[in-house]
Amino acid sequence: MQSCVWCLVLVAGLLPLLLPGAAAAVDTWPRTTYRHHAVLDANGKYHLRWDHHAARITFEVEVETRGYVGLGISPTGSMARSDMIVGGVVNGRPYLKDYNTLNIDGKLNKDYQQDYHLEYGMENDTHTIIAFSRDLNTCDNEDKIITENTVRVIWAYHPEDVGQDGPQYHSSNCGRKSIHLLNPEMETSIPSDVLTFNIRHQNVLIPEKDTTYWCQIFKLPTLTKKHHVIKVDPIIQKGHEHLVHHILLYQCHNSLNDSALDIGHECYHSNMPDDFLYCESIIMAWAIGGKGFSFPPDVGLSLGTTDDPTYVLMEMHYDNPGFQQGYVDSSGLKLIYTPTLRKYDAGIIETGVWVSLYHMIPPDMPNYISQGHCSMECLQEALSEEKPSGIHVFAVLLHSHLAGRALRIRHFRKSVEQPLLAYDDEFDFNFQEFHYMKEERVLLPGDSLVTECEYNTRSRRNMTWGGLSTRDEMCLSYLLYYPKIDLSRCESLPEIAPQLKFIGVKEIYHPIMTWPFIIKSPKKYKNLSFTEAMNKFRWSRKKGREFNNLVHGIEMNIRCAKHDQREWQVNGIPVLPPALKPWEPKLESQSVTCRTTCQFLDPLSIPLSLTLCAVFTTGM
Repeated sequence: MQSCVWCLVLVAGLLPLLLPGAAAAVDTWPRTTYRHHAVLDANGKYHLRWDHHAARITFEVEVETRGYVGLGISPTGSMARSDMIVGGVVNGRPYLKDYNTLNIDGKLNKDYQQDYHLEYGMENDTHTIIAFSRDLNTCDNEDKIITENTVRVIWAYHPEDVGQDGPQYHSSNCGRKSIHLLNPEMETSIPSDVLTFNIRHQNVLIPEKDTTYWCQIFKLPTLTKKHHVIKVDPIIQKGHEHLVHHILLYQCHNSLNDSALDIGHECYHSNMPDDFLYCESIIMAWAIGGKGFSFPPDVGLSLGTTDDPTYVLMEMHYDNPGFQQGYVDSSGLKLIYTPTLRKYDAGIIETGVWVSLYHMIPPDMPNYISQGHCSMECLQEALSEEKPSGIHVFAVLLHSHLAGRALRIRHFRKSVEQPLLAYDDEFDFNFQEFHYMKEERVLLPGDSLVTECEYNTRSRRNMTWGGLSTRDEMCLSYLLYYPKIDLSRCESLPEIAPQLKFIGVKEIYHPIMTWPFIIKSPKKYKNLSFTEAMNKFRWSRKKGREFNNLVHGIEMNIRCAKHDQREWQVNGIPVLPPALKPWEPKLESQSVTCRTTCQFLDPLSIPLSLTLCAVFTTGM
């Protein structure tokens, strides 16, 4: 194999001679049109465009510089252990090199196997443009496989081109951005008769604490006939992108009236308005880093009928871990809607683990898996009555907090596991957006879903609790689907008694007068709340794994909720979860046949490469 590596280096050096088009003059290369686009820096100087077909992806970077540009894929967002390219244009000729930073200090090393192909390059008085392509799986251990996971893109640029000593240090001209490179683009035309409606908080003074949920009820436009929302865009106040973590829009009960309006207050607070309790069904979700959301061409969110909301509650999660002062926020959502109706009404279902202190994760666990069940019982009852032919899921938002590392939705039909509904094995708390499905997935009566969340709590010394703070945890997924049925939540929560028994709790005080409730015995936990007892228990990784296995097998409480605070009959019943085999990754990349290094050479250079390979193989 080593001889193949050497022949690759030599032949790669000769490729410009064999393939003169590889470094052709810039004016011979027309620019390509790309379906995807992202601005990577805050000042709009670094633009990334890309497109992918089958097993190959093509990038174009347009940067405000006449020097080199760098782009990389990183496991953490830092330089270390990254897969990178550096390119530019010198004297009218573009150049491109494949690098890696497999060392901890982030030092650039040229890849022996140059897997990025220069497509074209050009520059003018202010900007440099470089386009290049690669396989999603290059079969090179020094390159990162590109999948449907979140990709942490790192970027840099410099006013000078690469010299004999390599790229100069980029100083502050660098950064990172998380992107879904393989997220399908939803192509939707905007009709000429569209209307817009903004739902925005007005001058909310963000409290000086790490987590604030702020709520307010809004009245939707008064319509005389049915309309469809076809697009929803976030309105994030400039400079507050790091503060606004997520936005949820809830449908409120139509018994409310205008007296509920114009009152902003902290959600889930003892003094919040009672009207907030009448808004429970989620109809739209946005999370940090996400873009606007377009519905498929034949689907829209219904407005204007007697079954549609008149009032909505907007819940905004402000994340302020630095206790910053003086921020006044007016962020929100823009609804784009039209009287030109589409074929189907959209709905959204919240699935996963019911948010509660009964969802708990031990400390110092490198890998702990929580499972939230949208049970067979719930989907059987709801779909059999509402839509026996099934519903079509077309997009998914996976949601967790700071300890989350990987999330997935497993789909079962008659106890047989189907392909994953959605997954993200490189979850980024600071980047959560809807994944469009490559192909719509039908859910039928009797199907079941399991939202799995993998957590890492190695840096924590106490239990992590299910809760609202970003230091607490959630394990949720939001399914966008059509046609709409009367199902808003399909979740589960493990029963608390077996979890307490695991740490030796024998008895609690009755009646329960405080929350969290108080333990009566044994003596070592007497008069402690159950959360204090859980933290007092001497956890080890072995105990944490045993606890994880226990939770996967104990009874769970089913949440199967309709809209307007109503419930399906199975709601609240305890059931045993199905026995599941641990999920094992089955990446499409595993079907790629990886060849030896010499086999990757261009056909035009085969005769010379065979000669060189033979010479070096004989010589060694």
